[in-house]
Amino acid sequence: MSNMSWIEKLTINCIDEEDGTMSIQIDWDENDPDLAEWTSWGPEGQEAFVLDALREACANVLGEDLTELVD
Repeated sequence: MSNMSWIEKLTINCIDEEDGTMSIQIDWDENDPDLAEWTSWGPEGQEAFVLDALREACANVLGEDLTELVD
């Protein structure tokens, strides 16, 4: 494998819900040694990582901290 980051091994899908909201679904190979740390974080750690990444990406694009809007 080339220099693929472990995060590139996650399959991320955005799902439009019937109530107008959106869910993020993340799938991965729990037996992949490159994803052992991700798997070990459990649902709470994984959710925190994704929310932090989204906040940082939005702040970088918009130039402001959106923590209050996401929390």
